[in-house]
Order: sequence, then C-alpha cells, then structure tokens
Amino acid sequence: MQKQPVINADDAPLLERLQQISAAGGLDTPQRLARLVARVLVSKRLKQRRKWCQLARVVAADLCVEDRLVRQAMRWLSIQPGKTKTS
Repeated sequence: MQKQPVINADDAPLLERLQQISAAGGLDTPQRLARLVARVLVSKRLKQRRKWCQLARVVAADLCVEDRLVRQAMRWLSIQPGKTKTS
C-alpha cells in the first residue's frame, strides 16, 4: 500500500485546480497524468520548484498512473524533435 504524500498549505490551491480540471474531464486520463509527472522529472527547472515536485508526487501516487506510463512519457519527452530513436 502506497503512503499518500503530505500536502502543504501552499500547494493546496494548485492541487485544487488540478482536481477541478480533472472533474471537468480535461485531465483525467492516466496517460495525461503520467505526462505531467514525466515533465517534472525531465525538466531541471521544474525539479527545482517545490510545488511542482509535490504535485508530481501526489499525481504519481494515484493508482491509475502506472510506472510504465511515466517511463513511456519520459522517453517520449527526451527524444529531440525531428529525430528518431533507434535501438
């Protein structure tokens, strides 16, 4: 069982907005949530911001956001535009 991250009072408005968007149907798919987590993990600038790291932890703790989806999104974000990755 995963332990839910502690939410700071500063992060509450951002999480509330994310939940409102999700409730409206704009950000409810596991793939989109995984891309949000991956974007924080890939970006040096976002990793330095506490509120984005906390948001990524909360979203990643959701059961629908699988590790596999986050890895796929990270791989997709790391490929340069116009380039193809060959194995």
